[in-house]
Amino acid sequence: MADFPSEKKPGMNWLNITGLLFVIAAVLAGAFVFVPKWRALAAAPQTGQLVIISQPPGGEITVDGQRSGVTPLTLSLPIGPHSVQLNRANVAKSISVNVKAGVESTHYVDLEAQPAVEFGQLLVTSDPPGARVSVDGQSHGVTPVSIADVSAGQHAVLLKNEAGQVQRIVTIERGQTASLVVSMSPQAAFGWVTISTPVVMQVLEDDHKLGTTETDRIMLSAGRHTLKIFNTRLGFQTSRLVQVPAGGAATVKIDIPNGAVNLNALPWAEAFIDGRRVGETPIANIKLPIGEHEVVFRHPQLGERRQTFVVTAGEPARVALDLRK
Repeated sequence: MADFPSEKKPGMNWLNITGLLFVIAAVLAGAFVFVPKWRALAAAPQTGQLVIISQPPGGEITVDGQRSGVTPLTLSLPIGPHSVQLNRANVAKSISVNVKAGVESTHYVDLEAQPAVEFGQLLVTSDPPGARVSVDGQSHGVTPVSIADVSAGQHAVLLKNEAGQVQRIVTIERGQTASLVVSMSPQAAFGWVTISTPVVMQVLEDDHKLGTTETDRIMLSAGRHTLKIFNTRLGFQTSRLVQVPAGGAATVKIDIPNGAVNLNALPWAEAFIDGRRVGETPIANIKLPIGEHEVVFRHPQLGERRQTFVVTAGEPARVALDLRK
């Protein structure tokens, strides 16, 4: 029998080589597409800057329960919400912040210690005047009389004249003036007046201070009264004629006027007043009710600044900040 040569398996042909090269090229192309994206994600900042400034400086700062230093202080924090506690002497303030990636946010905090006021003032008048006044058994002259440094709390006030005596219980609030009007005539009567206003104002009658609009009710003799209501800081003053009913209360509502504010920030910023967006700086002649307001300036690269300001009934308020500093 003749010997035949054995059949050999063919080697890798050009078709297989071409397919393999195509697969390798596809893998490399995918790598070029996805690697830059991966690098961009890895390079994206995962922290932001928080700047805390206090007045006065030296406030201890605790962030999320960890002590972080004293004001003024710049912190690098992970993005997201954080709880910040500030303490200085007997003043403590808490703020919530939201740190954004790559953004510097600035917060200004008032840590000025306010002296504790343990006393108030009592103004006592009578109809007719000239009644002898004693508070908790201590003599204080005759009506009308203004008594300073009365301790906060309830006190017994006794008035005496030839017609007899009248006793009243009055409550003194810290730092406030209480007004007590007492009728010493059996035929006479008294009532109250309540003054409603969004800002605190002083109340006078015939240059006598009756109290402030913070007092729920001001006692007055029954009849017609002309009240002067004003706030010197805000440049506002008005007068009201009120009829006080015997044994009842009259209500006076004060509508405060608008003032204006001009805003500017360098190089520029979005401006928000009391949480409401008002535009991009510079902005002129923004109408606002007189009183205290807060403005927030925001810049995409320079961060956020907050500042309080007071609008008065006079010249426009001006708020200007250099966000580059």
